[in-house]
Order: sequence, then structure tokens, then C-alpha cells
Amino acid sequence: MLRLENIKVIFIDIDKTLTDDKRQVPKENSLAIKRAKELGKLVVLCSGRGFSYAGQKAKEACASELLITSNGAQIYDFKNHKSLYENKISKETVKKLLIQLHNLGVECILNTSNTRFGTKNLKRKIDKDEKFFNTIDDIGNENILQIVCEVDSYSDMKKLIEIVDEYRDLVILNFSRTFLEHKENENNYYADINNCNVNKGEGIKKFLEIFNIKKEEALCFGDYINDVEMFDACGYKVAMGNASENLKAKADYITLSNNEAGVAYFINNYILK
Repeated sequence: MLRLENIKVIFIDIDKTLTDDKRQVPKENSLAIKRAKELGKLVVLCSGRGFSYAGQKAKEACASELLITSNGAQIYDFKNHKSLYENKISKETVKKLLIQLHNLGVECILNTSNTRFGTKNLKRKIDKDEKFFNTIDDIGNENILQIVCEVDSYSDMKKLIEIVDEYRDLVILNFSRTFLEHKENENNYYADINNCNVNKGEGIKKFLEIFNIKKEEALCFGDYINDVEMFDACGYKVAMGNASENLKAKADYITLSNNEAGVAYFINNYILK
């Protein structure tokens, strides 16, 4: 069995990769990550989520306090509570888009440099230390890194896509699985909107540059459509057993599923042995 002993950094997606279907980190994953760290490996969570949630999961998983968040729009030092890199959306663009979202009845969360802001009728939960907003003026001087849209119907999600397509400087990087699976009877869908040149791969490239790590010294785990560019940025790519078929086709290895602690299985058998 090949041992990947020259790996310096391991990037891990969170939802349905690091965590099981109940959004819990299996103990096996935490133990394997802890052992990898003891061998000097840097284990970094790379997620579409904001830094608060990613930081909580990093702590549970014994991973690094360095995070790549908002689909690659931010590299965040959770220990020192500061951004090392940001790719922000123009506030003029956000201001114009928010008017259109309001007219469509879309609720949203803004991931910013230091917190999250949500509109008042969200079905998604925001933490007690995060904030609500009515207009762009409530954001103050915060950089806006990602807009997470919450849409009530399948048809409105298609309308949202049409709206975002009008903006050359924006891209939708992630959709709810129910939308991609064409399940039209759900009552809540989501989409992540970022600057047009943002993705997890670009976030990883910036991370490798900052910490002087070579591509061939990087390995990543993923399962979903917003992990494709992450695979392109790393020397070694591991798809979860539950990953989409297009991601498995790009992988060097396929491990067990997220409910079988596939991250731990691969680390234990290919990196630690």
C-alpha cells in the first residue's frame, strides 16, 4: 500500500466529508487528524461555510485553527481572529442585488470579515452573537465575502439563477442538493453567491503561496460540486464514497463514505502507516 509520507497539508471539506449525515464529526476522524498533526501535518478545513461554523468543527476534529471559508473567499486564523486573505464582493453589486432578492422574497445571510448578517425571516439559524440587517448600511465597514440565499420554491431558485447570471462579477458556487436533484416539492433551497474569481481551488492556491507549500505536498478530501476546483489545486485528491460521480472521476483515490469515517480510514492507511 502506497504511503503518502511527503504530504505537508491536508485540506478537508466539512459537510458530508468530515461530518456524517447528522453533521457530527466521527471520533475516528478526530483521532486520525490528531495523529496526523502529531506527525507535523497541517490539517485545514476548507468549506463553503463561514468561519464561525468552520472553526467549531475544526475544534471538534482537532484540526488546525487556520481555515479556508466561504468557498475560498477567506483564509481565516481562528486562533487570532483575523483574516489572512479575503476576496470581497463589491458593495455596489451587493446593494443592487439585495434589492432584486428582496423583490423576489429571498432571505439571505452575508458572510463578512468578522461575522455574519442575516435577514429577519430566515429559516436557517444564525448564532446569537451574529447580527440581522435591513439594508446594506447596517453592514458598516465589513467586507462582504459571500451571500447565502434562502429560497422557498424551486421556480424561485431558477429565477435567482437568472438574476445572478446578469452580473459578470458574480458566480453561484453551491446549491442545495434538493435543487440539483430536481426535487420540486421542497420548501427551502439555498445557493452560495461569491465574487466571480472565487472558488475553493483559488483559496487553496493562495494558502499554499502564503505558507510556501508545493502543490504536490497537498492532499484534499471532498464530496460535492464546490470541491471540483479544490481537486485541481492539490497534488492528491480523495473522493468520499458518497461523493458525486463527477468528483470520483477526478479523484486519485476513493475512500469510505462520510458515515463510515472515510477521512480517518484514508489517513490511517495511507498517511500514518
